[in-house]
Amino acid sequence: MTKCRVVVTGIGAVSPYGVGVDAYWQGLLSGRTAIGPVPHFEGHGYRSTLGAQVPAAVTDGMTAHEAQEKGAFLVALAADEALRMAGVGPRFSSGTQVGCVLGSLCAGIENLIAMAEAYHTGAGLDDNFPGEAALVNYQLEFLAARHNLTGPTSMVSTACASTTDAIGYGADLVRQGDCDAVLVGGGDILAALIHAGFNSLFSITTTSPKPFDTGRDGFAIGEGAGIFYLETLDSALARGARIYAEVSGYGLSNTAFHLTATSDDGMGEAQSVERALADAGLTARQIDYVNAHGTATVHNDRTEMKAIGHVFGERAGEVLVNSNKPLIGHCMGAAGIMEAISTVLSLEHQLIPPTPHTAGNEPALSADLVMGAPRPAALTHAISQSFGFGGACSCVVLSRVNSVEA
Repeated sequence: MTKCRVVVTGIGAVSPYGVGVDAYWQGLLSGRTAIGPVPHFEGHGYRSTLGAQVPAAVTDGMTAHEAQEKGAFLVALAADEALRMAGVGPRFSSGTQVGCVLGSLCAGIENLIAMAEAYHTGAGLDDNFPGEAALVNYQLEFLAARHNLTGPTSMVSTACASTTDAIGYGADLVRQGDCDAVLVGGGDILAALIHAGFNSLFSITTTSPKPFDTGRDGFAIGEGAGIFYLETLDSALARGARIYAEVSGYGLSNTAFHLTATSDDGMGEAQSVERALADAGLTARQIDYVNAHGTATVHNDRTEMKAIGHVFGERAGEVLVNSNKPLIGHCMGAAGIMEAISTVLSLEHQLIPPTPHTAGNEPALSADLVMGAPRPAALTHAISQSFGFGGACSCVVLSRVNSVEA
């Protein structure tokens, strides 16, 4: 049976650089980090107050309804752009099977904390308090109602792999004919509770993230949202849509090793990549570029390089690798979609954004790390990989538009 081919025809992004895919892409290419001191973290005794926020100007114009949950608002902005780029919507007729799969780690957390504080202090909640916006699936409800998405919908929360899994699950829905098209992605916010937790673990940098560098001291949390509009290749060709990339394959696994630590040998992480390659019908030799998870922590960096070594073998040193996290921070559950968007744009422009701040002197480094400046390269197939708490490992294979044959 011939596998139905799924392509990206719309992209939307909200990042610490602002609203829009172009602002995001230009920010990445500039090598200018969006990480800096977060004003509302000051005075709380944190070891580090660094983070990457979406500019305040983006959220200043929120309506009372949109302000119920910041993450949902960011996702809605990204979805608006993706639908415009795809030339569809913004509201679909009830007979149109457009689905939605979102991923998030921190969705609703600020409202949930407010509810908990009100309960413990006995202060109670205002009658207008948006209790429903404390639910993890509120983003999904918000987007479905906004665009009348009556196809299959689902919310994924697999830690930092959440939105990579959302891409894969959404692509499968289209492949299998369960919906005509699907919005995939999600958003997360820079939540004080999450920052406090990682700060206490000494995982937040006090300087800047330096992936694959012996001088690294952790990451900074970022926030943002991203959306892909996925449909079949046949559908895109029939309506003359611009095709940005093909979602060629998807693989996931679990390291079954530790609640928070990466595996010692990288085998569990490698398995998700190998499964994605098998799903795409490609070999490791055909992959030109890897958008790494690249958190700038000792355990992740070393495990990720071991995984790349397992997958690519003797060719690992030829594979181009970068990390977006020194530029926009670690966007938690939204990291996967933000990095997949960067990967698609790299394929389209044949250009890989740099990994700033790092010297790439990690002894375990087994790949060609892009540093200093954007690297022009002939790219046909690339992977974007995400490794999260609980052992969740996810990988998508993305292929350049000119490799898609009608």
